[in-house]
Amino acid sequence: MRSVCLILVATLLPNVAFAQPDPAPSDAPAPATDPPASDPVTAVPPVAPTASTSTPVSTSTTPTGGSVTGKYSGIGVSPPGHWRVIVSDLSILRVNPIGIETRARIGLQKRLYASQKPISQNNFMFLGAYPKLNPASAHLALGGEFQPASIFNLKANVEIQKYFGSFGFLQSFTTPHANYSDQTLKDLEDVPGFEPQSATAFHAALHPMLQLKLGKIAVRSLFQIDYWDFKLRDGDTVAYEATYDTLLPDKGFTLATDTDVLFVGKPGLAVGLRHTWVKPLYKQKHFADPDLSAMENSDELERFGSNNGHQRLGLFAAYTLHDRGPSRFNKPTVIVIASWYLDHEYRTGAPDAMGPDQRPDDFTSRAFPYLLVGFAFESDFAKPPR
Repeated sequence: MRSVCLILVATLLPNVAFAQPDPAPSDAPAPATDPPASDPVTAVPPVAPTASTSTPVSTSTTPTGGSVTGKYSGIGVSPPGHWRVIVSDLSILRVNPIGIETRARIGLQKRLYASQKPISQNNFMFLGAYPKLNPASAHLALGGEFQPASIFNLKANVEIQKYFGSFGFLQSFTTPHANYSDQTLKDLEDVPGFEPQSATAFHAALHPMLQLKLGKIAVRSLFQIDYWDFKLRDGDTVAYEATYDTLLPDKGFTLATDTDVLFVGKPGLAVGLRHTWVKPLYKQKHFADPDLSAMENSDELERFGSNNGHQRLGLFAAYTLHDRGPSRFNKPTVIVIASWYLDHEYRTGAPDAMGPDQRPDDFTSRAFPYLLVGFAFESDFAKPPR
């Protein structure tokens, strides 16, 4: 399950108008995503990636043997061929870690070519902005998506993030071996020299997704490659980001996947299993603890360089209330994710032997799940040419 091979698993159904996550993985108090942000609801940051929660999601599918009329009349219909002004939004509330966030997708979208074949009918290109807002930070990304066929989507963007120095974000450390439990992050808010920073970050992302529908079963796999560049306190090399719920490497990369196996036999409904995997990629430069010698920091890389990744497995459910085709308010969708951590530094219960800087309060029971509730919709503001 941990293998990056998960990335290659085919995913979602061709006829599903699905708003790609902003893992994801979604997909924190400062940043809340599929999501993965952490802090009390008041101090609620972003949603975890996957962390992936994504931009709006539509789970509409065409039932076997015919089209759908009425509130699902937009299912199975080819998208318009003209340029469209698309606005979609996903707002989420998350627990373990705590986060609240709204994220939008605004821009121009156009069908690449006409096709009635399910494997290629839902094709398009999109150029625009991806703004996100939560109580701890504001994000603005510019980029686009290329979907040459219903089974493959590629999203790329560059993003500027601004943390307000509130609700415990942004917090950074001199080594990936630092304690980043919810309790420790809360305690550090009042420690001189470790207060939350009003910081800026640059983020670049490349997210390919495969999706496939086999009868009433849909399989979808989103792979996320992300680069991070933070403006941190002098000497700090990693920063905690709740959407990914781990210590992200400054001037470094993370990998993440969200893989879903869903039942889609009823119009508007998608329900099944989601597996999320997150992995930060650390180098020697990220182990810079000033209290250790160069040799000791090198040893830290050998011992802890593969730490801080995590996995979750659980329920993914989404219900689209209606899909009537391009309109001002379409595909309103309710999303619920409930998953349990298979491994995590602080969310699978206390280990038999705790580290010198760890306490029982740092650990959350494995029985306590990651919970996310979201609402998504899509709007189309461009009228077809006469």
